[in-house]
Amino acid sequence: MIRTRSELLAEGIPVGTINDRCRRGVYRRLLPRTYCLGAPTTLDRCHAVIAWQPRAILSHRTAAWLHGLLPDEPTRVEATIPKASDRCTPDWLRLYRRRLRAEWIDERYDLPLTTAALTMFDCASVLPEREADALIDPNVGRRVSGPALLELCESHLHGSSTVRRQLREAAIHAASEPERLFARALNRRGMRLLCNHPIGPYRCDFVDERSRTVIEIDGREFHSESRTFRHDRRRQNELMLDGWLVLRYAAADVYQSVDRCVDEATAAIRRRRR
Repeated sequence: MIRTRSELLAEGIPVGTINDRCRRGVYRRLLPRTYCLGAPTTLDRCHAVIAWQPRAILSHRTAAWLHGLLPDEPTRVEATIPKASDRCTPDWLRLYRRRLRAEWIDERYDLPLTTAALTMFDCASVLPEREADALIDPNVGRRVSGPALLELCESHLHGSSTVRRQLREAAIHAASEPERLFARALNRRGMRLLCNHPIGPYRCDFVDERSRTVIEIDGREFHSESRTFRHDRRRQNELMLDGWLVLRYAAADVYQSVDRCVDEATAAIRRRRR
C-alpha cells in the first residue's frame, strides 16, 4: 500500500513517528515523500510513481506488462512525464520526457498508462530487434490494432522509422506464423512485397506487382482438403495465364529453411523486374 507524507500527516501520524517507522522498516521510502507500507511489489512501485508525480503516465515495458503484452514483470518501472519536468530517479525507475495526447492515454488497475498501440510503438523503439519481434508477432491483430499502429507510424513520433520497419517485418495482415517468418526474411533482403493482397477475385499471400510475381505459403491444414486443393489449382492457372509467376512454398519448408525459400523467391523477382 502506497502513502504520501501528506496523507500520513492527514491521518494524524506525527513526523517523528513517520521517521521512526522508516528507520524500523515499517515504512519503505520509495520516492521523495512517498512510502510503501511493507515490501513493495512492482504494482506498488507503479502506484508510487503516480503518487509522487501525478502527471506521470506509465509507458514502455511497464505499460506492456500492464496491458498483458509481456508476460514477465519488468525489473524497472518506466513512465512518461511532461517535457518541462526535471526529476532525479532511483535505479528502479526510468522517466521519459515528452508530451502525450489525451487519446494516447489509457487506464488499468487505477493507473494511467499509454494505450496498447503506443505502448508497442514505444517498446519497438527501445527493445533489441529480436525482443521487439517477439512482442509484436503474438499481439498485433489480437491485443493491438494493426491500423492503430500504422497510424502512429505516420505521426512524427521519435523512433517512427524503426517501428515502421518492425511492423512491415511483422506483416500485420499475414494470417499465419510461416507467412510472418517469410515476410521478415523478405524485408531483411530489402524486398517490400504486398501482404494478403487482392488480384482480381483472388487474395494472395505475397504480391510483387512490378515483376508480376505471387508467392503462396501452403499449410497442410488449409490446403489438403479436396475442394480447397482444386480451387488453388484453378486460381494458379488463371494467374499464370494472365502473366503472373506463382511460387508456392510449403509451411514445413518455411519453418525448416526459410532463407533458402526466400533467396529463391528473391532471385526470381529480381530477374523478372529486369
